Amino acid sequence: MSSLTAPAAEEPGSRQTREFVQAAAQSDEFEILAATTVLAQSEDPKVRAFAQQMIDAHRKTSADLRAAVSAAGLNPPKPGMSGEQSMFLAALQSQRGTEFDKVYIKQQALAHRAALAVEQAYAASGDNAAIRKVAAAAVPVITSHLQMADQMQAATGS
Repeated sequence: MSSLTAPAAEEPGSRQTREFVQAAAQSDEFEILAATTVLAQSEDPKVRAFAQQMIDAHRKTSADLRAAVSAAGLNPPKPGMSGEQSMFLAALQSQRGTEFDKVYIKQQALAHRAALAVEQAYAASGDNAAIRKVAAAAVPVITSHLQMADQMQAATGS
């Protein structure tokens, strides 16, 4: 066996579970960082209130995921975001004023649609019961966030 395949063989959990855990952790990280940026830059009280909800909810889903990962004996996810999420955050941080708020809400709708698909898929067919339970619990939270983002997007015409 080559040294390139040895670490993967030793890593606990299926590839499906490891990929889900990483994707869910990255989604939470993006949500928290984007919302933190909003609290620093936005002057719109509705956008700021939404951002604070995202921070609170995604800190909880992140903590729930970490607890399940630990209990399942899996390696914790690597910190950070996906390349696309990093680009979204950079694009958001380059905006100002009302355009900043519009970009944030548009990104939230897109990010929550993607996160919902990932969570629903693992909740339906994931191979680790503890992680599947966490995914299933996250689905209504993310669904609610998506509905709020869609309503805000419709209200701002973005």
